[in-house]
Amino acid sequence: MTRQKKRAGVARQKTLQDTALFSLTGGTDAPRGRYVALVPGAEVPLLALDLPRGLRGPAREEVARRQLRDRIGPQGDRVEMRPFVLTGDGDGWSRALVADAGLLAGWRTRTGAACRAVLPDYLALPTGPSLWTLQIEAGSVQARLGPGDGFSADPDLARVMVSRALDAAAATPPKAVLVLKADREVTELPWLAPLLATQDIALLTSLDAVEAAGLARPQVLAHGELRLDLRTDPRAARARLRARVLPWRWPLLIGLLAAGLWGTAQILAIQALTQAQMAERGRAMALVRDHFIPVGPVLDIRVQVARALAEREAAAQNWRGRTSPLLLFGQAAEVIAAQGAQPQELRYDRSEGLRVVLDVADFAAAEQVAGALREVGLQTDVVESRVSDTGPGVRTELRLREAP
Repeated sequence: MTRQKKRAGVARQKTLQDTALFSLTGGTDAPRGRYVALVPGAEVPLLALDLPRGLRGPAREEVARRQLRDRIGPQGDRVEMRPFVLTGDGDGWSRALVADAGLLAGWRTRTGAACRAVLPDYLALPTGPSLWTLQIEAGSVQARLGPGDGFSADPDLARVMVSRALDAAAATPPKAVLVLKADREVTELPWLAPLLATQDIALLTSLDAVEAAGLARPQVLAHGELRLDLRTDPRAARARLRARVLPWRWPLLIGLLAAGLWGTAQILAIQALTQAQMAERGRAMALVRDHFIPVGPVLDIRVQVARALAEREAAAQNWRGRTSPLLLFGQAAEVIAAQGAQPQELRYDRSEGLRVVLDVADFAAAEQVAGALREVGLQTDVVESRVSDTGPGVRTELRLREAP
C-alpha cells in the first residue's frame, strides 16, 4: 500500500516539464521552480449550462452569465465565470468554472511570476479516456470524471454526485475508476465499490493496475488544463485589446472612409466607361445598318462588316478592266442624236457588250451611224439591218464595245 501511495504522490508532483503542484491554501511557501497553484475545488465548481448551439464569443459568455445569475440569485454579481475549454477553439463550450470574485482576487495576489496557472485541485488529478479518478484528501473527495469533468466535495455529497454522473454516462460509462489514497487517516469510500459493481466498472487502486487493465497510463495536466488559469479573465483581456485598438480607431475609420470614396469613384468611372461604350456601340450599329447590313440580325459587327467589305471588294474586282454600260451609252448617245437616229431598245451583256436598236431613214444612214460611232473610238459591229416592220425606214441593231 505504501508503494502505491508513493507512486500516486509522484503522479501528483510531476507535471509537464517538471512543473510542481502547490496548494495555495496549505500555508507553506511556494516552490522555487515553476509550479501550478491548486485551490480548493469546492470553491470552484464546474457547472453545466444550457447554451444555444449557434451562439459564439462574448454573446455566449453573456448568456452564460445571465443563467448563472438566475441560478445564484442576488449574489450572482459577486461570481466570476471562466469557460471550460481544454482544446480547440472553444466556440461551442457548455461548461464553466465558477468562483467568488473576492477569492479569485486573493489567489491572484498570492501567486508570483513562477506560477503557471491557478487551478481547482480536482483538475490536477491524473486522468485519461474512459478513466475516472478519485482521491480523498483532508476529508474532501476530489474527483476527475475523465478529462472533461470533475468536482471536489465532502464524502456524502461526493457519493450523490458520482452516482448521478454514472447515470448521466450510462451510454458511455468509464471502463475503470482509479482511487488514489493520499491521506492515511481517511477511511476508504465504503459506497464506491458496490456502486461500481452494479455497473460492471473496475475499481483500481494503482497506476500499474490501470495499464494492466488495458487503459492508457493517466496523465497529469496533459489535457489542456493550463488554459483554464483562474487568474485570467476573458472580459479583461478583451478590454485590454479594446484599449490598445482604441487609439487606432480614427486612423482606421479615415482609412476605411478613403477606401470607400476611392471605391465609389472607381465604380462611377466604370459606369461612365460602360455608358460611353454603349453609346459608341450604338453609333457603330447605326453605321453598319446604313452602309453594310441594312436588314437582318447583327451578331458580330466585326465579322459581318468584314464579310460585306470582302463581297464588295470581290464585286469591284469583277468590274476591274471593264467599261460601264452607262459610259458606253453616254459616248454613243451624242453620235446617235447627231445622226438623227431614234433609239428603240438597249441591252447589255457582259460577254457581248452594249446592244442598241435604232430606227434610221435607210440602209445608208445605218452604215453612216456605225461609221460615226467607230470614229469616236467605239468598236461597232452591225448585227442586223432590215426594213422596219412598224413604219418607214430601216431598223438596225448595233453592238458597241470599247475599242481595245
